[in-house]
Amino acid sequence: MLIPILMLIAAILILYFGAEFSLEGSEKIGQKLGLSPLVIGMLLIGFGTSLPEFFVGHIAGAQDNVGIAVGSLVGSNIANMFLILGICGLFTRMELKNKTIRDQLVVHFILGLALWFVLTRDSLNVLTAMPLIAVCGAYLFLLYKDFKNEDESKLVTPMEDFKPALIIFKLFAGFGMLYLGGELLVKSGIELCQLLGVKEYIVSAIFIAFGTSFPELVTALLASIKKKETDLIIGNIVGSNLFNCAFILGSLGIYDFRFEDSFYIEIGALIFGAALLLLLSFFKRAFYRLSGFVFFLTYILVVYSWTKEGGLS
Repeated sequence: MLIPILMLIAAILILYFGAEFSLEGSEKIGQKLGLSPLVIGMLLIGFGTSLPEFFVGHIAGAQDNVGIAVGSLVGSNIANMFLILGICGLFTRMELKNKTIRDQLVVHFILGLALWFVLTRDSLNVLTAMPLIAVCGAYLFLLYKDFKNEDESKLVTPMEDFKPALIIFKLFAGFGMLYLGGELLVKSGIELCQLLGVKEYIVSAIFIAFGTSFPELVTALLASIKKKETDLIIGNIVGSNLFNCAFILGSLGIYDFRFEDSFYIEIGALIFGAALLLLLSFFKRAFYRLSGFVFFLTYILVVYSWTKEGGLS
């Protein structure tokens, strides 16, 4: 039991530093291009912090361990929305007035409905994954449109001390560490499932998903507590969730697999969270304390349902 746990911890650390390297490179490129913090958060950081899920998902899918692939993605989205956003909301007031944020929240809600539609098809393949890929395309189009309409005064001044060789090295080093960490995470996850005698989906949704969500947690906490960049928090969470379930889960359709029955609970929770955020953006215009507590409590309830299903409690 000790060896798989140590492997899991090592894998999470490798994924963390791999994400940090690739994330830093992506952010520097965004700053060089003069992108705003919101665009950097939604596109570069949102996608960058989803890289662990991408590597873990496809490594697991290629090895026919679909339970780990889907569990890590869905569990990561649950952790992103309810754990990370909930914790940040307890400490920091996050404004939801920005039109770009509201547009992305609309797409986020549509993603939840698309996931429910795909779920009713019973399996994910190249054909049923099309609605998810379409949502990803719509998200990128909206992001591009908002960026084109952005006030030039809000854009970041392009960097002068841009070192392309160092940034390229960090990007490739980060990708290499993400691949290595993904391999180790899948292997340790399978061994833990066998030792505990529970479904791969449950272990990956709770433990592996928390590990792959670690970059989002660190990024969000730093943005909320130290930098007070609340735009970056929302952009990071929404961007990461959209890439996770629209692009990465959609791309897993090449492995053609059936969904777990418990998937309805997770997707229902994601739709609830997306709808609540959307309503807050139109009426209260902010996410703070009470909303954060509700989201954090929802995460506890979902994890409890997983432990009951997997026989861990």
